[in-house]
Amino acid sequence: MIQVFLALLITVMVARLILKGYRAELVLFVAGFTLMVATQLLGVGSILPKNVASTGLEALDSFEFMRILFSSRAAELGLMIMALMGFAQYMDHIGANAAVVRVVTRPLQRMSSPYILLFFSYLFASGLQLAIGSATGLAVLLMGTMFPIMLGLGLSAASAAGVIATSLAIAYTPTAIDAIRGSQAVNMDVVEYVVYYQGPAALATVLVVGIAHIFWQRHCDKKANTLPSKATMTSASDTGSAPGYYALLPMLPIIFAVGTSSLFVEGIKLHIVTIVLFCMAICLLVEMARKRDFKQVCDGFNQFLSGMGVAFTTVVCLLVAAGVFAHGIKTIGAIEQLIAFSEHVGLPPFAMAVVFAVVTLAAAIIMGSGNAPFLAFVELIPQIAASMGANAIAMILPMQQASHMGRAMSPVSGVVIAVASGAKLAPFEVVKRTSVPLLIGFVFHTLVIGLFFY
Repeated sequence: MIQVFLALLITVMVARLILKGYRAELVLFVAGFTLMVATQLLGVGSILPKNVASTGLEALDSFEFMRILFSSRAAELGLMIMALMGFAQYMDHIGANAAVVRVVTRPLQRMSSPYILLFFSYLFASGLQLAIGSATGLAVLLMGTMFPIMLGLGLSAASAAGVIATSLAIAYTPTAIDAIRGSQAVNMDVVEYVVYYQGPAALATVLVVGIAHIFWQRHCDKKANTLPSKATMTSASDTGSAPGYYALLPMLPIIFAVGTSSLFVEGIKLHIVTIVLFCMAICLLVEMARKRDFKQVCDGFNQFLSGMGVAFTTVVCLLVAAGVFAHGIKTIGAIEQLIAFSEHVGLPPFAMAVVFAVVTLAAAIIMGSGNAPFLAFVELIPQIAASMGANAIAMILPMQQASHMGRAMSPVSGVVIAVASGAKLAPFEVVKRTSVPLLIGFVFHTLVIGLFFY
C-alpha cells in the first residue's frame, strides 16, 4: 500500500500548495514528475506507454511523456479550447455578452415577489452558460445587471450573491471544457454526451438547487433579520452600447453545434473549431455592417487571438499538467491497488463513483477551480470502470458536476471572490449562501445517476 500512501500524500500536498496561491500548472507538473520518478526508483512500473519507445535515458522518459502530452493535447483538445475562449473574449469585446445579460434580465423587472424572482433569476443565470462559459465572467456581468434588480425588489445582498455565485455551478453546455474532456474520455461526440447523458440529470438538478435556494436564502435572511420588505423595484441602468440583437451572437456556436449534429441531420460532421471559425466570420461581418470601419474590426479581431493565447497559457497548460499528474498516479500503481482493495472489501461501482465524486468536490473547494480537479481525475475513470465492469459515463458525471459545485463553495475561487467583492460581503458569507443548496444538488444528482445508470 506504499504506492497509495505516496499518491495520497502528494495529492494532499498539491491541494495545500494550490490553496496557498501557488500556480496550479507547475504544482501539478512537479507532482506528476515526482510520482513518475518514484515509480522508477521503486521499480513498480513503466513511465512511457507500451507503444512508445524509451529515449534510451531512463531519467528523461518523464520529460518525453510530457512532450507527447503537449503534442497531442495542444494540437486537438487544446485547439478547441483556445478557439472557444478566443470567441468568448471577442464576444465580451464587442459587447455581445453584456447584451445577453441585458436582454435576459429585462423580464425579471416585471416580477413583484422577491423569492419568485430569486428562483427565476437562478434559472436565467444558469441558462446563460450556453452563451457565456466563464463562471467568473458571467458572475461579474450579473453583478452589474441582475444584482441591482434583485436588491431593488428587497432581496438581501447575501441572497442575491448566493444565487449569482451558483450560476455556473451545474454545467450542461457542450462547449465547456469539462464536457469536451469528459466526452473524449468515453470516445463520444460531445453533443451526444451532453444531450443524452449530462444534460437531463443536470437540468433536473438545476430545478432542485433553485428550489433549495428559495428555502435556504429565506432561512438565512430570517436569521440575519434581512427578510425582504416592501420596496419599489428600481430599474437597472442600461449602459450597454451593443444592440439587443447582439445577444444572439454568443449563442451561435451552440446553435450550429447542435443543429448540425446527428440529432437533426445526417451526413454533416463539423468539428468544433470549424464551427467557431464560421461563427467568428459571421460576427466579423455583423461588426463590419454595424461600424463600417474595417480597421476597427481588424483591431477587434486581435481580441480573438489574444483569447486563444490566454487559453493556451492557462487552460491548455493546465490540461497537460493535470494529465502528467494523473499519469504519475497511474504509473506508480495506486489505481490498481485501490481497485484491488475495493474488490476485496466488495465496494460496488456506484460506491466507487461516490468516493471519486466526494474527493473531486473536496479538491474543488480547496483549489477554488472548477476544472483542475476534474481534469486531474477524469483520465483515471475509464481504466477503473473497465476493470470493475462499470459504466464510465456514470462514474464521470458525478465528478464533473462535483467539480463545478465545489468551485462555487470555495472561498478562494474567482467567482466567489468576484461576487463577494461586488456585494461587499466576506467570501465565507457568500459560501454560506451557496453551500447548502449545492450540497442538496450534489446528493440529488448523485442519486439520479445511481438510479438511472446502475
